[in-house]
Amino acid sequence: MKYKTNTRKEVKMKKFIVIPLIVIITASIILAGCAEPEPAPAPAPAPAPAPAPAPAPAPEPKPGPEPAPAPEPEPEVREPYGTFTTGTTDFGVEATDPLLFESTWGMYLYDSLLAFNEFGEYIGEIAEDWDLSADGLTWTFYIREGMKFHNGDPVTAHDVYFSLDRFTSPESKNPWSNQPRDERESMRVIDDYTFEFVTKTPQPQLVDTWCWLRILPKNYFESVGQDEFRLRPMGSGPWKFVEHVPETSFKVEANTEYWRPEHVPYFQYLVDLQVPEEATQVAMLKRGEIDIPFGITTDRRVELEEEGYESRLQGLPPATVLAIIGSHLEGAGAVYDIRIRQALSYAINRQELCDTYWRGDAEPGGRFFLAPGAYGVTPDLIEPDPYDPELAKSLMAEAGYPDAFAKPTIIAFTTAGPAVDMWQAIMGYWDKVGFDTELKIVDMAIYLQYVFLQALQGDEEFLGYIWSWAGSAFNGTAYCRNMNTSYGIHQVTVNDEVTALYDKFIVELDPDKAVQYYTDWQRATKELYTTFGIAYVLPKLIVSDKIGDFTVNPHMFFQDGACGIKHRGE
Repeated sequence: MKYKTNTRKEVKMKKFIVIPLIVIITASIILAGCAEPEPAPAPAPAPAPAPAPAPAPAPEPKPGPEPAPAPEPEPEVREPYGTFTTGTTDFGVEATDPLLFESTWGMYLYDSLLAFNEFGEYIGEIAEDWDLSADGLTWTFYIREGMKFHNGDPVTAHDVYFSLDRFTSPESKNPWSNQPRDERESMRVIDDYTFEFVTKTPQPQLVDTWCWLRILPKNYFESVGQDEFRLRPMGSGPWKFVEHVPETSFKVEANTEYWRPEHVPYFQYLVDLQVPEEATQVAMLKRGEIDIPFGITTDRRVELEEEGYESRLQGLPPATVLAIIGSHLEGAGAVYDIRIRQALSYAINRQELCDTYWRGDAEPGGRFFLAPGAYGVTPDLIEPDPYDPELAKSLMAEAGYPDAFAKPTIIAFTTAGPAVDMWQAIMGYWDKVGFDTELKIVDMAIYLQYVFLQALQGDEEFLGYIWSWAGSAFNGTAYCRNMNTSYGIHQVTVNDEVTALYDKFIVELDPDKAVQYYTDWQRATKELYTTFGIAYVLPKLIVSDKIGDFTVNPHMFFQDGACGIKHRGE
C-alpha cells in the first residue's frame, strides 16, 4: 500500500412512516453483548364478583360546583452553569450557514421545520402540525405560535418561506436540498402561521427532508446581510452563538428561553476546539482542558476506559460503508469492472475488523444509512459478504487484473484522524489478495468536495476513488437518493434501471406498496457493488469526569443531543 498525504386533515404523515426504535435498539444491545430484561406484562385483571342486589335508589344530590382541576406541575427552571469543551480533529468548511454543505454547528443554533423522536415518529418542531393533501402534492404547515429567535423576534411562516427559498436555490450545497429543489412547484405564506409547499409530483417521503430544513430569521438575516449573518449567526435553537475563531474554536451559550424547557442546556457554555493530533486530544483530556475528544481511535478509547474514564453512547449505531466515485465510467480504472468491486468486498475480513480494530464493539454488515428494522430494510439488504480471499483472487484473475487496466491502482481517500487506522487495516486485506493500493490523506474541505459532487464530467482525477462514511437512519430515502440515483450528488450509483426503481417508489402514496418499492430499489443497488457495508459500530464517546448522562435526542447527532448533557453527579 502506498501512503500519501496532501493538503392534519387528509393524509397525516406523522403515521405514514413510523419505524419502531425497539428493533434498532435491539441491534445496539446485540452489539453491546448484554441487555436488561423487558418488564413482565401486567397481570390480567381478576374476574369481577357477581353483582349484589341493587339497593333502593337514594335521593339525587343537588349539583354543586365542579371541583377545581389539579394544577399542572411547573416546568423545571434550569439554570445552566459551567463549560464543557470538545476536541475536533478538523473543522472542515467551518460553516454556520446551512447552504454550505450541512452546517453541523448550525444544529446547535437552529430549529428544524419538523423532527423525529427516538421511536422514529415524525413530530412537530417549528411546525406544530402539518398536512399532506390526498394527491400527495400539497404540504401545509401550521407554525408553532410563541416561538422566538434569540433576539426576541417571533418565528413565523415568513421565516419558513425565506429559509426554504434559500434551501431550494441553485446556490445551496446542502445535500438535503436536491429533492425539494427538483420538486418545487410553488410555495406561499397563507398567513403568519400557515405555510404551503406544492410539489410537481407526489412526494410523501419529503417528510424526512423537512426534519433537516433549518429555519433562519428572515428579518435579522436581511438586516445584516449574508456575510455578516455567517459571522454572527442566530436561530431559535437551544444554544446561542458567542464566538468563532477560524481553525481554532467555536463557542455557544445556553438559550435559557428555549421553547422546550427540557432541552434548555445544563451547561452554560459549549466550546469546540480544533485539535488535529490524537495525542494532544488525549493529553488535554487528562489535563481537564477538553471533556469529549472526538478524534481518538478505538484503541485509545479502550485504553482510557481501562484507566477509569467513562464512555457514553450518542446516535443510532452507524453503518460504516465504502463507496466508489463514478465506477460507471471507464475512466474510473479497475473499479469500472464489477468483478473488481466484488473482489474488494470479498477480500475484507469484517469479523476480524470488528474483533480487533473495533475491539468487539461492532458487528459485520450494513449499507449506506440503512439500519436494522428501519423503513424498508430487510435482513438481506444489510447482510455482509463473507470473507473469501480465494473468491476475490478468482474474480481478479477473471477480470484480467492488473494487466487489463490502464489504472489498476485502488485509491482511497480519508481525512487525518481515527479513520486512517481503519483504512490501513482494510488495505492490508486488499494487499494480501494482490491489489495495488494507495491511501490519500486530505483536508476535510477537499474530502467534502470529492464526496458532494453534484455531477461528473468524466475526466476527474478522483474518478474511481473510494471513500468511507458512517451513518444510520430510521428512513434512508433522502440519504440514499443522493447515493443511489443518477441525479444523486455523490455520483456513486449512476444506473438508469436503479434510478427508475427509485422514481417508482418515491411517488407511491400507498404505504404498503411504497415500502416494497423501496426495498426493491435497495436490492437492485446492492447488486451493483458500488457501495458495500463493513460493520455496524457502537457510537461510543469518551467523557471527562464532569460529564454526566446524555438525556435528550439519543438517536441523533451529538450536536442535536448536546443540550441534554448533564453535569456528573446530577
